[in-house]
Amino acid sequence: MSLAKILAALAVVCTGFALAAWLVLTVVVGGALVGFGGPTPRVADRPRPPADHASPADDEVAPAPSPRGQSKRTADPTTDRATGAAPLAAGTTRAATEGTKSTEATASTGGTASSGGTAGDAADAADASPPASDGVSQLAVDWPPIPTLHGWTPLTSTFHFAVYAADPDDAVLTSAVQRWTPRLESILDYAGDRLGRDLPTRPVGIVFSRSYEAACPARGLAAPPDDGRTTPLILVFIGPDTSDLQIRAVLAHEMAHHLTMDDAFVGDGVLTEGIANWTAGAYALAWQGFDSWDDAARRYLADGDYVSVADPIGLVPPDGEPCIARRDRVYNVRTAFVGWLIDQYGLDTVLAMPKTTVKIDGPRGDGDPAERTLPDYAAATGDSLTQLERRWLAQLTAAAPR
Repeated sequence: MSLAKILAALAVVCTGFALAAWLVLTVVVGGALVGFGGPTPRVADRPRPPADHASPADDEVAPAPSPRGQSKRTADPTTDRATGAAPLAAGTTRAATEGTKSTEATASTGGTASSGGTAGDAADAADASPPASDGVSQLAVDWPPIPTLHGWTPLTSTFHFAVYAADPDDAVLTSAVQRWTPRLESILDYAGDRLGRDLPTRPVGIVFSRSYEAACPARGLAAPPDDGRTTPLILVFIGPDTSDLQIRAVLAHEMAHHLTMDDAFVGDGVLTEGIANWTAGAYALAWQGFDSWDDAARRYLADGDYVSVADPIGLVPPDGEPCIARRDRVYNVRTAFVGWLIDQYGLDTVLAMPKTTVKIDGPRGDGDPAERTLPDYAAATGDSLTQLERRWLAQLTAAAPR
């Protein structure tokens, strides 16, 4: 074979090796780009927010509610009473929709708008909050599974409620069912009288479940019926040492969420939790240990612990702060603010604000912005949320005891 033919053959072989190497590199690099740079896997929706606070010591502080007579009605056992009961983790469902609990999807991240001292300082901090945050707040909660109640049997019932223990063999839970069932209608009377409303749907399932270990656990939760559960739901998380003050306040708070589950109420993180705590009234104040919600807000201002109602990440605790303590402060401030709104504009206005639609980015600013329906504070009052907060703080500090 001539030298020219040998060189030609070598050229063909080398070209083949080069093509093969190029193909290998294309597959490996391309695969890596697809695997690491492709769409983010979708995460299932999680439950909404719960009703939570911290607790004083005994059950002798708050006054008894004024009955409306509902507790005298004949008990109305719910239907679909299959025998046996599933554990709490058996079957989960999507959480409450917008307007029943604080929003979980959030606006942009950033520092908290926390400030102490003067009302102007706190309002300046509110102005520094990330944009497009008007009432949309990120809720830091480690959620447990939510039961569907399929196959569950209530231990007892009242006119408005079917009452369950998440574990019917748990003495703490069954004792709570027995002790609290006779008081449920009275608590509902108190909450309903404050809001001027009745439950839109009955029965509501109330499940007493064990409190659970987590960095940021829930103490209660309200959820409407959905495709996975036909019964409206209240979950109350308790342990052997949970005070009656806490249980009563959480029950009233969660009932308030169900009392506002209608098309008229437009909830955001501020109004939804503020209204629920305001409705729980003397029960929640006794639990929190304050004479009034204004007193709570003034104390936070004086101690430098105030968190603006317009701060979208106000519920997210900074490093070193207990999550539940943070949540209590934020909810108490929101309650004081909502109480002022009610005094200024009336309960009917607060419970039926005009609606507005805003676009909110995901927690990391990724993906397409989601549209959220929120209360339009400016349309209802003439002022934005931040402007309303400034007015409230000015009046709050001006009226402070000397």
